[in-house]
Amino acid sequence: MTNPRTTNSTRISYGTMLIGALSLISLLRILYILSGQLDLSPDEALYWDCTRRPELSYYTKGPLIVYLILLSTHVFGVNVFGVRILAVVFSAMSSVYLYKLCIHLFDDTKEGQFTGLTAALLLQVIPLYAAYGVIFTIDSPFVFLWIVSLYTFWKIVGNGDKEAGYGLWILLGILTGVGFMAKYIMAFFYICAFLFLLFTENRRLLKTPKPYVSFVAGILALSPVIIWNAAHGWVTLRHTAGHAHVADGLQILPMSLLEFIGSQIGIVTPVVLFLIIAALFKLRATKRGDFLFWFSIPVLLFFTVKSVQGKVQANWPMTGYITGLAAAAWVFFRRDAFKAMSIHAKRTIVIGTAAALVVTIIGHFSVVLHLNPDNDPASRLRGWREFGTAITTIYGELQQEGKAYPYGTEVLLVSDKYQVTAEMAFYTKGNPWVYCINLGRRVNEYDMWPGINEAAIKLRKAAPQRRIDAIFATDGNQPTHPFVAFAFDRCEATPLTVNENGQILREYSIFKCYNFKGMIEAKPSAY
Repeated sequence: MTNPRTTNSTRISYGTMLIGALSLISLLRILYILSGQLDLSPDEALYWDCTRRPELSYYTKGPLIVYLILLSTHVFGVNVFGVRILAVVFSAMSSVYLYKLCIHLFDDTKEGQFTGLTAALLLQVIPLYAAYGVIFTIDSPFVFLWIVSLYTFWKIVGNGDKEAGYGLWILLGILTGVGFMAKYIMAFFYICAFLFLLFTENRRLLKTPKPYVSFVAGILALSPVIIWNAAHGWVTLRHTAGHAHVADGLQILPMSLLEFIGSQIGIVTPVVLFLIIAALFKLRATKRGDFLFWFSIPVLLFFTVKSVQGKVQANWPMTGYITGLAAAAWVFFRRDAFKAMSIHAKRTIVIGTAAALVVTIIGHFSVVLHLNPDNDPASRLRGWREFGTAITTIYGELQQEGKAYPYGTEVLLVSDKYQVTAEMAFYTKGNPWVYCINLGRRVNEYDMWPGINEAAIKLRKAAPQRRIDAIFATDGNQPTHPFVAFAFDRCEATPLTVNENGQILREYSIFKCYNFKGMIEAKPSAY
């Protein structure tokens, strides 16, 4: 029998180690954010821009990320730190709950606690998850809510014959519903939970009302998204179908599959990926192994098969690895198991895990390697501040020029891409409204809001004789688009090139546009 005093001492020891490690990692991440190594990603800038238009939901995403950024920027201000601070918080809390899940899965013993500590730290080390400890996108709160939902569900099904009451089931429903408002892939939690119940001894629970009460609670928690979509023609469903290439039908794309497999090897790293898959199958004979298996393999298998039909983003199957980390920590990193391995196996595991950490560190400081921007994923998060500075300067020039016009001028900011639109709104001094016109692209979030024509009508009602000028900006080296040229009396190009380490990091095509006459826009190419 385990000595309670020893167990308590071990829990404090491993818990303290985890809190200490997470505190240090969080501090380093805060310092990294404050150092300005990376600008906001276009998605982060878009979520921030959405905070200026609070709604029940949004075109491409649920509202949770917007509400969270609205809260953090209200506290810390409209700046990169204000947008990203919650990424640090959610990453740390995700590891805390993964630790708690492992303790419940593998018992509150020395081995169980060490397993929890290992899994929690692996979550911080692997490139796939480490990125979302700094960059605040929908994946940060989504991973946290997935893990808390796993923890709650195991508390329901992992107590043997002791049946959980309705309270835990309703809590699980609320958590999954809120998780759905973070990222719609949360739907896989319902699928995985159903498969686990169906193919294990817990299938008896499917004959009780509790799982269905939990599901209804989840739908109620999700009601803001449902209400908003019902009022907007269910556009999110259309977008999701388009993003998943549903309209492409059945097709076989071997290169897409290879690209997906390569992406998973890159963001999970080869050895860790092997350990996860091997551990999940090795633990299948136990109830906890079934739990870990059914919340992992269906997700990974689905996206692997889906990649044969169309492109799958590298981060889409990310929740499938979470329970795999717990399995790998128990099967391979547990002290007794690790001691029993051959010296070659030990070296492979240590080197493979260290390699994951090295890849993560390189990802944070890739600029020092002087990589070609085309080969540096982080380059997409640099060069936006310089763009905003240039737009601010040109904006001031147009305002100064407008003083020579008898009735004055108004200056509008315009782009044709949501990425450029959002970054321009965030990094231009004063955070002016920016409009996104359609020159032949798919629908985006800005199409849900009033556009440049509506803005011009409003301005002319207030001051009919004032001239309306604009700055049109897009990325790349582009000529004046005919639709843009037709909308103004004249447009003057003021291109911008951002260099880094002697290489071209990013090019922008910026135009001063005079006397707006009305914009003709193309029809959306897709949802």
